[in-house]
Parts: sequence; structure tokens; C-alpha cells
Amino acid sequence: MPGRYVIFDLDGTLIDSSAGVVQATNYALGMLGLPTRDPAEIVTYIGYPLDVMFADFTDAPYPELARHFQVKARETVVESTTALPFAHETIVDLHRTGYRLAIATTKIRIHIDLILAKCGWRQYFAATVGGDEVDAVKPAPDAFTLALQRLGANARDTVVVGDTVNDVLAATAAGLPVVAVKSPHGHNGHLQQAAATYYLESLSALPTLLADHFAHGREHAR
Repeated sequence: MPGRYVIFDLDGTLIDSSAGVVQATNYALGMLGLPTRDPAEIVTYIGYPLDVMFADFTDAPYPELARHFQVKARETVVESTTALPFAHETIVDLHRTGYRLAIATTKIRIHIDLILAKCGWRQYFAATVGGDEVDAVKPAPDAFTLALQRLGANARDTVVVGDTVNDVLAATAAGLPVVAVKSPHGHNGHLQQAAATYYLESLSALPTLLADHFAHGREHAR
């Protein structure tokens, strides 16, 4: 029987660490004497490369901003993390029914490890890929390609699950079908218009969708 593999994005798909991201972002801006930004504005950039967000906010040197962001993020991101609705139940259900799971995210390795420990999810994921482990983060396909390698999987037997247009673009570039799940961070109109293989309003519907995909939709989704 062919394997069944699922690669999840992390923030906005399985977890919410937005409060910590807001704190770290405004801390970095403040350290350079720049005005802080509204939290509602910052959270729309979650899941996007950090340099893109800061470039939209200021022309101050990105390396300095990134350094200050990471210093503060070590304190705030993991501490603020909570599992999104249905995330735990979905992960446990998929693992129990034989799926091999992975995470591919723009978050750095140390944050992934600590978040999985905090949520009690370490045992459910066979592979993880952080943004600091690839040459280019999403929308480049690198993270998903590396996750495939670490899973020992192929594209035909794998589905990506994410909540941003960048997840859709990266999965498509990697030759992978992708489930776009409604994001808690907004921009869902753009997400619905992206060329995802499937779109879900809630993660709770994922097990049923995947069962149907692997039973009937593999060839159609290629």
C-alpha cells in the first residue's frame, strides 16, 4: 500500500503565536528608534518572510531589525503559542490512522522544537523543516522539497496543508497538491483565489478530505 504523507505549515495552520510575533516586531522597531506598528497590521505578515514585512515598514537596515527581532522572539514566540481549534485532534487522528506527518515553516528550528514540546506534538511528526534550514523560504519550494526528502516521500503520496498564498505557491512549485485552510490572520479572499487544490473553512474537515484524496483524487491533483 502506498504511503500517505502530510506536510503542515505551522503558524496560522496549527498554532497561533501572533502575540509573540507582534511583541518581537515592535521591539525590533523600537530598538532602532522607529515607531511601532498596529498589531492588526503585523499579523497579516505572519507566514511571510521577515524581510518582506520589515521592508514594508521601514528602510532601516534589515540585519539589525532581524537581530533584535530574534532576540525578543526567543522570549515571546514560544511563550505566546497556542494550538488553533481542531489542530490537536486533527494531528492525533491523522497519526493514529497511519499518516506520516511533517512541518515546513518559516519559523526557525529552535522555535519549532520548543513549540512542538509545548503542544505535546513531538511524537506525531516524522520530520520538520525550519526557515533557517533552507536557502529560500516560502514562496520558494525549498522547505517542502526538503520535507519530502526527510520523510522519504514522493509528491504523488503527499499533501501540503497551509493558510497563506505563500504556502500555495511553494507547494505548487514543489509539484505538491495543497489544502488551503482559512487563516486566522486574514487575507482569506486572496487565499480563496489562489490555485490551491482544495480549500477548507476549518481544519476539522481535513481528515475526511484527505481520506477522499488518497482514495480517489491522487491523479486528479497531480
